[in-house]
Amino acid sequence: MPEAESRKFEVLRVSVTSSCGFGCVYCAPGTEESEFSARPKTNAIFLSPETFRKKLEVLSSHLKVKEVHLTGGEPTNHKGLSELVRIASEQGIPEIALTSNGFFADGLIQALKSSGLTRMNFSLDSLSPAGFSHMTGRNLSVSRLLSRIEEAADLGFPVKLNSTIVRGYNEDQILPLLKWAGVRKLPIRYLELMRMGPLVPEHSGLFVSSEEIRKRIQEEFLFEPIDTPLESTARYYLTSNGFVFGLIANHTEPFCEGCNRLRMDATGKIYGCLSDPQNYDLPEDEVGAVRALGLAMQSKKSRFIGSELSMKYIGG
Repeated sequence: MPEAESRKFEVLRVSVTSSCGFGCVYCAPGTEESEFSARPKTNAIFLSPETFRKKLEVLSSHLKVKEVHLTGGEPTNHKGLSELVRIASEQGIPEIALTSNGFFADGLIQALKSSGLTRMNFSLDSLSPAGFSHMTGRNLSVSRLLSRIEEAADLGFPVKLNSTIVRGYNEDQILPLLKWAGVRKLPIRYLELMRMGPLVPEHSGLFVSSEEIRKRIQEEFLFEPIDTPLESTARYYLTSNGFVFGLIANHTEPFCEGCNRLRMDATGKIYGCLSDPQNYDLPEDEVGAVRALGLAMQSKKSRFIGSELSMKYIGG
């Protein structure tokens, strides 16, 4: 297929575990309320370091992997996270990133940096204590997350913030989040709610478009677009007072033509597209690996249509 032939995989997003202590409305709504614990559930899936090393070696022999991005679930629930980072570093991957909810043990950020982590992203959907609990489905203090964000920045990590905007939950937080991030010189990306996982039937009623987010920001700020690489998921803007924000608009302003991402789940299977739940084994033999990567590339869509598979299983 001609469109797929012009693309290439350069970024590997890995769901290192399906475990997460949150029940966020856009990922796992309605999950059982429980006191937060860093200890993962016994039925969760975790990517073994051995599997990760083997799969990364296969991929590195066929692709020029510029970045490995570790996600989940909540990746910091993985007891061997530092080892996974070290494996990617030993493979010579230039960029090794992590997306987290910020609820993890003291000292982990420094340990990850020592292992080779180069960037951290944090999910921050509300500054309001009530709003944070509403979004996460847990009675947790958002101040703990905010302190982790500042800790990562203080340790020298480039930090990005991700905020999924959901109608009836946190659209009132668009401006407060921009101000909080902006004064700390941290870029914040607003995500359109993706039509995926358990919220597929309710998506239209909860959806807030990128245009609506822009209009909300225009109420207080003047801004101009920043030149953004084609492969970037976000389109960035700079406000007149120097705040940077991005919009990740899968539905209304799709960026599929520049997508260079390959995804891997915690069992080592690969996925070519968020809109396609089909996964592929990645064998170590040359013929099998080439075939699997070819099928994954062919599964890429020209427009995001969503999937009933939750992103936490495929490194969203």
